[in-house]
Amino acid sequence: MKNLFIRLYLVLIIAFVGLGLSIDTYFEQVSSTKNLTSDIEMHKGTFFLINKELKRLPINERAQYLSIISPSFGFPVELEELGSLIFSPEQSDHLSQAGIVTRYNDNKGKAWFYQKLDDSSQVMVIGPINIEADSSTDFLINLVFFAGLAFIVFIWAWPLSQGLLKLTTAATAFGKGDFSIRASTKTSAPLVALVNRFNAMATRIQRLIKSHQELSHAVSHELRTPIARIRFAMEMVREVDNKPAQLKYMQIMDDNIEELDGLVDELLTYARFDREEPDLQLESQDIVTVAHHVISKFKLTHSHINISCTNPQDIAITCRFDDDAIERALDNLIRNACRYAKNDIQLSIRTENQTVIIWVDDDGPGVPADAYQQLFDPFVRLDKSRDRNSGGIGLGLAMVKRLMELHQGQASVTTAELGGARFVLSWPV
Repeated sequence: MKNLFIRLYLVLIIAFVGLGLSIDTYFEQVSSTKNLTSDIEMHKGTFFLINKELKRLPINERAQYLSIISPSFGFPVELEELGSLIFSPEQSDHLSQAGIVTRYNDNKGKAWFYQKLDDSSQVMVIGPINIEADSSTDFLINLVFFAGLAFIVFIWAWPLSQGLLKLTTAATAFGKGDFSIRASTKTSAPLVALVNRFNAMATRIQRLIKSHQELSHAVSHELRTPIARIRFAMEMVREVDNKPAQLKYMQIMDDNIEELDGLVDELLTYARFDREEPDLQLESQDIVTVAHHVISKFKLTHSHINISCTNPQDIAITCRFDDDAIERALDNLIRNACRYAKNDIQLSIRTENQTVIIWVDDDGPGVPADAYQQLFDPFVRLDKSRDRNSGGIGLGLAMVKRLMELHQGQASVTTAELGGARFVLSWPV
């Protein structure tokens, strides 16, 4: 609002000053041309008679003669030396050719008329004469001024109005359900911030709607299986009389309830990260220490797998990150690697071009190249490498991708030297 006000204020100031000077200069030029001939016919006869009478008199008596006859004309008539008057070159040439020059003072409403005597350097001066203001000229000046002002304001407002029209069109289409629509950023400078906010809002709403659809799909598909198993086990408990069989089916119910609880927790965690903008606490700290901390937890639960970090713990790599977020991302990647690794998992960290890069390698079956992109989409599980027995509903890697986006970084996957998958995290130092 402040910038828009300043822009409009400057446009109006420049318009007022520019138009005022331009119109004034133009009408002064028109006036100077007009002064050579305006009202000449009215006083041509008067000059002719005065000139004829003054020729009969000696030069030294002419001024006295004019002072005597001047009252009879109703306006002053006198003689001036040509050298004492200031004229433009065009007016001087006109006087030398026995022409009549007219001068006006519009502010005072006065006019003077000049003609040079035939036989001397003296100039006959009639005036000042009271004149009426030229209302038509004033009207024309006002008309030109306000028309010019309207044109300048129109030129200034046109890009603004077109930008608002495009933004309104995009908002209307978005409101009708086209969530992919975005407003063009090629717009007037005052609207750029508004357009960027609209596009950010549209992207956020589109993500929320997509998240809602994915969560609805997950609830209807992923939760159906354990619920069906619980229902089946309940029916069997009612039908069997054998105590050991009843305990078996009750254990199945308990296992599936635990699975449901884990699925709901995973869904809620993903929804929180996807629908909210977490307030990350970005601090400069050692990423190697965090990596070793995460690895130490998995070494206790997966002692059959050799989990190592190629970066010694005593060599620090300092960068800005949120401790909880990066720890969660590494936890998901190493947990994922533990599901499919045969013997080895290797984590490496390095910095390159002001970017910190972490990769997690395993010697498992790997990921098909044609699945690299979709692997980070929510609820995606590859048929050959993932099944329900491996746990999860395909949200871990989607969460990793979201955490990297919050760090202005990215997550990707490729083939590791160990033969399995290599998951790569990178974000600015």
